[in-house]
Amino acid sequence: MTDSRTALVTGAAGFIGAHLTRRLAREGWSVRAVDVHPMPRGPETGGVDFRLVDIRDRAAMERALNRVDTVFNLASVHLDVKASSAEFESVNVRALQQLVELAHRSGARRFIQVSSVGVYGHVEHPPAAEDAPLAPQNDYERTKLAGEIAATAAAQDYNVDLVILRPAWVYGTGCPRTSKIISALRKGRFFYIGDGRNLRHPVYIEDCLDAMVAAAGAGVAVGRRTFNVAGPRWMTVEQMVRTFATVLRVKPPTLHVPRWAGLAAGWSAERVAGLTGVNPPISRRTLAFFENDNAFSTSAAREALGFKPRTELRDGVEHTIAATADGAQ
Repeated sequence: MTDSRTALVTGAAGFIGAHLTRRLAREGWSVRAVDVHPMPRGPETGGVDFRLVDIRDRAAMERALNRVDTVFNLASVHLDVKASSAEFESVNVRALQQLVELAHRSGARRFIQVSSVGVYGHVEHPPAAEDAPLAPQNDYERTKLAGEIAATAAAQDYNVDLVILRPAWVYGTGCPRTSKIISALRKGRFFYIGDGRNLRHPVYIEDCLDAMVAAAGAGVAVGRRTFNVAGPRWMTVEQMVRTFATVLRVKPPTLHVPRWAGLAAGWSAERVAGLTGVNPPISRRTLAFFENDNAFSTSAAREALGFKPRTELRDGVEHTIAATADGAQ
């Protein structure tokens, strides 16, 4: 037997996980949160049951799942360019498969797996619906797809009510990628790799959370389904960056470097990161931001979850900058 509106959030110290934990606590959920990193503290996390736990630790996760109604899995190896293929596999695939099994044993009502639109790779015919071809390009994207497959198989084996969400480019306060763009623009150091005409589909953090909360409360008909989660509109990278620059009241960047130069810079930065242990400001994965077309249909989420992204990019960037200035997380 589980307690209604009791959630387990894994990856709770990350950008999206921390926002989700605070959102659920604000809305009256009893929240248990786990991560391998300490969670940022704040007035809305004081009552959260936070545990410093690696989701690969079976015994600790069994305890964390006790009397949990809904599981939100956001734990993953993601931005760490130093991580090995084995680390990606162990967390993003095998630990996820085990977690679905443990959720079944604990009696959880629903399991929400937060995946990524990275599983599509470059979208050949935008916008991509959930049945579009999948072509992941790096260890993170490949293991997120493998995790979807493993979680689905486990959910079928154990009869778990699984919902998979694929968020697009999520931005907002506390997002490292958002912070990098803002910092580079303020310092006049932002540059494009290529022509900047490829497509991005940003979604503001609060809109992304709307989809997650909706997935938790939706009827049984959404079980074993996958949904794209993206903002009101897609745009070119150049249009997106110009919007950031306009809100910041700085000169839009004009420098474009060829692909080979960006690849060389990313490779060099990764080599230095390997020696220093510090994640680099640019990597070969950065190229995907400037090369892949990412534009997605959210019709399925609208119809099944009632998801309707409300925040235009300019408004979201304004909220992000204002919250950062106020010291909010």
